[in-house]
Amino acid sequence: MRKLTLLLLLGVFGLGWTGMSGLAQDRPGRTIPDIDTARDPRPTPDDLVVRDAVHKGLALLASIQNNDGSWSNNIGNKLGNRYQVNRDGYARPHLGVTAISCMAFMAAGSTPDRGEFKRNVAAGVAFIISNVDPETGWISANGTRMYEHAFCSMCLAEVYGMTRDPVVLGKLRNAIQFIVKSQNLQGSWRYVPNQQDSDLSICVCQLQALRAAANVGVIVPENAIEAAKDYVRKSYLTYAGEAGSFTYQIDWDPRSTFCLTAAGVVALQSMGEYDTHTYDVQGGNGMVRRTLDLGRSITYLMNRRPDPSSRGLAPGSGLCDYGFWYGHYYAAQAMYQYQFVSPRSWTEWNTRNRENFLKMQHPNGAWTDEIGGWDQNMNAYATAMACLVLSIPRGYLPVFQN
Repeated sequence: MRKLTLLLLLGVFGLGWTGMSGLAQDRPGRTIPDIDTARDPRPTPDDLVVRDAVHKGLALLASIQNNDGSWSNNIGNKLGNRYQVNRDGYARPHLGVTAISCMAFMAAGSTPDRGEFKRNVAAGVAFIISNVDPETGWISANGTRMYEHAFCSMCLAEVYGMTRDPVVLGKLRNAIQFIVKSQNLQGSWRYVPNQQDSDLSICVCQLQALRAAANVGVIVPENAIEAAKDYVRKSYLTYAGEAGSFTYQIDWDPRSTFCLTAAGVVALQSMGEYDTHTYDVQGGNGMVRRTLDLGRSITYLMNRRPDPSSRGLAPGSGLCDYGFWYGHYYAAQAMYQYQFVSPRSWTEWNTRNRENFLKMQHPNGAWTDEIGGWDQNMNAYATAMACLVLSIPRGYLPVFQN
C-alpha cells in the first residue's frame, strides 16, 4: 500500500450534495426560511464555550489513539437494555469507534490533510482501510459486525468527499456493494451479513452509509433504497400510547424506545422524507393511501428525552450508557433536519444538549460509558459521540446536512 500521505492528501474540503441528497421538498405554497442566512454566522459566546468543550474532548481522543491509528473500546453488542461484551473483546481496537472518532474530528473541522488533528484522522482512516476485505468489501476486525461496517463505510464516504482519493473510493465502492448484497428479503439488515430477519437500528446505519456514498457519486441501486424505505415505514407505529414511535423489529420484537424512534426518523430523512408525508402501499383490494406523521415522532422524542438534569445524573453515571449516547446521536440529527419544518424545535433541543452535555464532561475532556469501562482515559466512544452531537450545527460533515 502506498503511504497514507499519498493516499489521502489530494483534495479540497467542502463538496456539495449529489445523488440522493436533494434539498427537502416543501409543501406547496409554504416557504422554508433560509436557515444559513437568517442568522448572524459569527459564533456566539455560547458557541465558543461549546467549541472549547469539544476541543478538549478531541484532545483527549488524540491522546488515547493507538499506534496503529485505531481507538480501543470494549467490543460487543447491545442486548436488550444492556451492552454485552464479546469474550475476547475487552479493550480491543474497535473499527466502529475508530470511524466515529474520525468523524468527530472531521465534524469539528479537521480532515486527513488539514486541521489541528489531521494526523489523527489520517491514521484512523488508514486503520479502517487496512481492514477492508479486498475480495468482499467486508470491514471487520476483532469480531465487529454490520454496525461497525456501516460506520466505517460512512467515514470513508466523508473522507472521499473531502479528498477525492482514488484508493479511498475503491474501498468505499466495495464496502457499499457489500451492504447492498447483504440486504435481505425484508429490505433491511441485521447484525451479521445476509441474516434473514432485520432490525431498525442496523437499518438506519446502512442507510446513512448508502446516502453518504451516493452524495459523493457512488452508484447506489434505487431498488435497494426503496426496499429499505418500505421496511422503515412498516416500523412506524400508529396505535394509542405509542403514536409516532418506531418499532425495533416488524415481526419479532415490537418494542419502541427513544433510541429507536430517533433512528427511524433519521432513516426516513436519509431517504429524503423530512416531514409528514403520504404514500401508497399494496392492500388486499389494491393500493391504499397511508400517512406517516413525523410531527408525532418529534413529539414522541421530546416527551421521552433522557437528560442528566432530569434524572440527577453525574459524570460517569451508569444511566448515561451506550444507549444514552446512541439515542442522542440520532435524536440530534433528527431535530437538526426537522428545523426546516420547526426551527424552534431544533433551537430548544440544541440548547438542552449543550447544557446537559457540558455538565457531564469530565475535567480531562472525556465523556464516559460502559463500552469504555467508565474509564475517563479510554472512553473513545462516548467522547466521540458527545463531540459529534455538539458539532452538528457547524455543518462540516455533509451526511448531517439537509
